[in-house]
Amino acid sequence: MESKNKQTAQIACLQSNLSAIRKIAGWTSEQLGDRIGVTKQTISNLENGKTQMTLTQYIAIRSVIDFEIQTNKENTVLPQVVEILLNRDEEYTDEEREKISEMVQTIAATASGGISGKALAAVSAGLLGGIFGGPLIAVGGIVAGTTWLAKILKDKKK
Repeated sequence: MESKNKQTAQIACLQSNLSAIRKIAGWTSEQLGDRIGVTKQTISNLENGKTQMTLTQYIAIRSVIDFEIQTNKENTVLPQVVEILLNRDEEYTDEEREKISEMVQTIAATASGGISGKALAAVSAGLLGGIFGGPLIAVGGIVAGTTWLAKILKDKKK
């Protein structure tokens, strides 16, 4: 039962941060929808909480995020945000999660305003660096492909 709760928490975490992650990736709702085979309205409904994200949608979205991280080396902020928000979520208190989420929303708004590359990385470092008392987490190779997938599906075999 505990693994089901963790799975549900991971899905909820992605859903609540989907809009920010999408904007930091530089995608419109339509572009993300095209990448996973759904409409922009489906993405909008997920982002607004009108529909609950399914495990299949979670896997599809995480896969396209991973692909973006692996292929777009210019976007150094996306892997950091994914690491902090999704891969390390359980390490934070509710208060820390709220603070991190607010900062990521600011970074996403900056990205939506057309700021990218080194300028976006500077904004991100200025905001998120303070949480960790120093430079942001080094994320070279954080997305080793499927660590998150193994984590969410490990109990499916039982």
